[in-house]
Parts: sequence; C-alpha cells; structure tokens
Amino acid sequence: MDWRIAFGLVITTAWITAGLFYLLGIVGWTNFLYLPTADIGSFLEGAFAPLAFFWLVIGHFMQQKEIAANTRAISIQEQSARRLEVHSQRDSYFKLHELVQDQLGSIAGFHYMSVCGPTGTGAITAEEFSSTRNQAAGSDPAIFIRKMIALTVSQRENPEELHETLFGTAIRQRHSDNFARTFEKLFGSAQAVDTDEMIADALLNASAAGIFYRIIQHVSGEKEIDQLMGFPLQSDLSSEELKKMD
Repeated sequence: MDWRIAFGLVITTAWITAGLFYLLGIVGWTNFLYLPTADIGSFLEGAFAPLAFFWLVIGHFMQQKEIAANTRAISIQEQSARRLEVHSQRDSYFKLHELVQDQLGSIAGFHYMSVCGPTGTGAITAEEFSSTRNQAAGSDPAIFIRKMIALTVSQRENPEELHETLFGTAIRQRHSDNFARTFEKLFGSAQAVDTDEMIADALLNASAAGIFYRIIQHVSGEKEIDQLMGFPLQSDLSSEELKKMD
C-alpha cells in the first residue's frame, strides 16, 4: 500500500473518532437527533469537508507521481525509438556505402586506364586492365583507387606531372570531378548518420576513397592536405598556373 493512502486512512480514522467523541460526549446523541435538518447538514458538511479536501490533496500528489512515471516511461520509449532510428539509418548508410564504393572504384579504374593504359603511358595493357577489373568486381573494389593513390604519391615531387595525371585531359578532369562529387555525397550521408563523427572521420581520413579525394582536392587547390603522404602543405602551383594547365 502506498504510504500516502496509509497516512490518509490514519488521519481519517482519527478525524472520525474525534468527531464521534465530540458528537456523543459533548453534543449528545439525543440532542443531535432533535436538531433541525439544516443544522444536521451543516454539521456533517463541516465534519467531512476537511476530509474530502485532504483526500483530494492526496489524490493530486498520487496523480503527479503517476504522471511523472508515465513521463519517464515515454522518455525511455522515445530514446529507444531514437536509437533504433539511428541504427536503421546507419544500416542504410553501410548498404549505400557498398554500392558507392563500387562506383568510386569504377571511376578510379577508368581514370587509371586513361593515365596508364594504351592512350596514356602504356604501363598497363587492356588485358591487364580487364584482369584487374575482374578482381575489383569480385572482392576488392578499391584496388584502382589504391593504384591511383600510389601513382599520385609517386609524382608528389613533380606538381606538373601530378596535375597532368588528375586534370591533364578532359576525360581525366571528368573522372576527377565525378570521383570528388560522388565521394562528397557519400561523405554527406555519413555525416547525417554519425552522432560522434567516427564514421565520417574514418571515411575521410582512413579509407582509400577518402585519401584519394583529399589528393584531388589538394592538387586542384581547393583544400590543403597534411604531410602524412609526403605532399607539401600547399601545392607548388599557383592558381594562375593551374588555370593555364586546364
């Protein structure tokens, strides 16, 4: 039993006992019976009105307790629903990440073919390209991205050659722009579901796609890159030189 109810019963019993003592010991039962009806009503109203108010106060506090408990339960349900929503959004993001990873790998593959294939340096044949594409489609979608990273890192001491690799032709320019644009959309999706910035930070700084995206941004002059991969803090080419190369 709630302590408020127990307290109320004790007070009610004491109040009624005191009222009966007053009625029988002071007023007298016989005198009470001969009172006018209006006086009897006034007596009963005066006797029980405080009890009614007392129980009203007890009911109010008990109701407040129930409301507080319901509020806590609703808050817990909302937090649980929010966590489920976040998990659902993250699951959707990781499914999207797999699809976009394949797309980024495909873009990097054609970019690599443009640079190192028969129309470029000739370092890779069409057969080797097809074999590597099969590997990318089978189990390693980021293989061409890593190849592009290795190629650009090897050219970091030659800004003109590096710019030629990423933006030297209209096709390479389009591949670089498509890669950057696609990655930015994926990065935006990661930020939308990332409450502690771990997913977005890992995508940008630890994944092959993120590293190659940062290289593209650095060479284009849009954003500086740190020296972890041996690139200078700033591109050695001025904005005017970049425009002339374009």
